[in-house]
Amino acid sequence: MEAKHKILVLDDDGDWLDMCPDFLAQLPSKPEIQTVSSGMRALALLDAQRFRVLLCDLKMPRMDGLQVLSIVRRRFPELRTVALTGFLDEEFRSRAYALGVDMFWLKSDMQQKPQMFLDCIESLLGRDDRGFREVQSENLLDIIQMESALRNSSMLRVTSEQQVAQIWIQNGQIIDAQLEGADGEAALWRILKWKGVAFESLPAELGHVRTITKSLEALLLESAQAVKKTINPTPAQENEETAFITRLTAVAYEGAEFVVTVPVKKEDTAKGWGIHDVDRLAAWTRHAEKSAHRLGEKLGAGPLTHIAGHNLERHLLLVPGDGRTFVIGWPPEADPRRLFEQSKKLADTWAS
Repeated sequence: MEAKHKILVLDDDGDWLDMCPDFLAQLPSKPEIQTVSSGMRALALLDAQRFRVLLCDLKMPRMDGLQVLSIVRRRFPELRTVALTGFLDEEFRSRAYALGVDMFWLKSDMQQKPQMFLDCIESLLGRDDRGFREVQSENLLDIIQMESALRNSSMLRVTSEQQVAQIWIQNGQIIDAQLEGADGEAALWRILKWKGVAFESLPAELGHVRTITKSLEALLLESAQAVKKTINPTPAQENEETAFITRLTAVAYEGAEFVVTVPVKKEDTAKGWGIHDVDRLAAWTRHAEKSAHRLGEKLGAGPLTHIAGHNLERHLLLVPGDGRTFVIGWPPEADPRRLFEQSKKLADTWAS
């Protein structure tokens, strides 16, 4: 008898956890559902048992969902992950996708469109090879991310009002996009801005010419920011968006987990990407730098170039800059011999 798949639901909301087993019991494959209210307990269960899908809330005390997903990506690469949140935040969406989640869902959308949510989860369980037909979605990025997670090859026919477009996916990677008056990346950016689309998943077209060569991760990082652009951006807004996209792409290319900029002046706000608890990390950074400077003065060691440390979860480097310090987190498997050079490169990109 084939063993049932298991789904683990992580959330600090007890009422939500009580509701999920009955709701997920509607899945056709009838998976086993377990719930847990803390990130540490979730990681312990994942170590002890084999789960197919993790539904993870993003905003939780102590260890938040982004931290859990970062660890899960490294320790359980085969685990399918779904980020859940009660708050619409495009920055959270881009952070979650950068961590490699398969899907991102608002809890309100999950409740308003229960059948679509169940169809998506069933597909991640690997029990439904039929794909989806004429499914409504408010964010096409979620659908593309799902196709990537399943390493599907398909042609998505996307419809919005009177417009029709096609997106070709090969082994989970976008290779081409077309609509009237545009093709390739130009078409893809226009399609991703559509709202309330319907799509149909059709069989792949073998031998279709590839016009989009960027990795899906880089495309998602760029598109998550493009969605946020105003309809008529000013030149200053365009320059700011372009600079931010460049920084995110650099982080993805180098393989860092997060970047935080900590101003020297405490009254200035620290800013970060890829990590939730920026203020606490900023306070620790200032304390670590102060201690390092004192030690350097006692030893006559000269100016501080960087501070490096690591634990089981990540490597951490602090790189001083002009009026601020760059804090960069790296996965534990990163080569420590190259981290200062890579961190300095990211700091230079972030400072530009």
